[in-house]
Amino acid sequence: MLIILTLVGGLLILVYGADRFIHGALGTAKYLGISPLLCGILIVGLATSLPEALVSASAAIQGSPLLGVANALGSNIANIGLVLGVTLLASTKPLACPPMGRDLALMLVSKLVVCFFLIDLNLGLEDGVFLLISLVVVLLFMIYQGQADADDGFVSGKEGYPKPTIFFPFVNLCVGLIALIGGSKLLVLGAIDLARLWEISEAVIGLTIVAVGTSLPELAASLASVIKGKSDMAIGNIIGSNIFNSLGVLAMPALLAPNFLMPPEILFRDVMSMVLISVILIVILLTRSTNGFLTRSNGFVLTFIFVGYQFLLFTGI
Repeated sequence: MLIILTLVGGLLILVYGADRFIHGALGTAKYLGISPLLCGILIVGLATSLPEALVSASAAIQGSPLLGVANALGSNIANIGLVLGVTLLASTKPLACPPMGRDLALMLVSKLVVCFFLIDLNLGLEDGVFLLISLVVVLLFMIYQGQADADDGFVSGKEGYPKPTIFFPFVNLCVGLIALIGGSKLLVLGAIDLARLWEISEAVIGLTIVAVGTSLPELAASLASVIKGKSDMAIGNIIGSNIFNSLGVLAMPALLAPNFLMPPEILFRDVMSMVLISVILIVILLTRSTNGFLTRSNGFVLTFIFVGYQFLLFTGI
């Protein structure tokens, strides 16, 4: 009964947190004069990736930097295959897909940077510094371009639009983020207890429940964005999370526990799977074959790839 209450409580808090967080994100976008897409990339994407950053930093400090690397790679795969895939499958109508060639190019470059630094199966201190500097440069570039491309209706102080305030959006952002992290934590703890009760192995728990658990804030935020009619924010969330995980989260183990060796499957299985699903996502977003909309069939493809990756993990291939 306690496990069930933990699961239900975590889910309710997660739903509430997603609603508050998206309200705050939209208000912040209006105040800053940026588009919902850029808001999804910068604010929603980065904030919902905090659990991954905390897990990777904590793992590195405790002498398990490999767990931090696996968390960054696995979260990228889960964000595309699980979060976006399930969001598309759950949506009652096709999602409008805004033009985002520049942002997709940045996401692809961040993945190629990951490949470059992991090709020798070792992360040094200088690698972590470069990754962190690269993240700062990318974020500054996005902010600069986003201000230039902002939608007129979202620009603060435009005629016909009341000048927004930042206080209530900021409060909603903070409350929502705390609820997202807390709710996902409760949900993961309840799921782990339930798995142990059913005598599921620790390895399976780590590869499935914990990995998916750190992506729950992204899933909740994306679903809430779609419900509120802001599909561009949901897609921006995925792009932003992937960039942050590739450059920021991966930098944590390199900075806090540098010069550690990784097994070959990290490169040949996990990195390659991450690049594959990223390229497929980019192709889907650039082609947008159904009149500029993403459909459930696109969600099925992404979810199928995620399930296939889980099969590789379970079978030890």
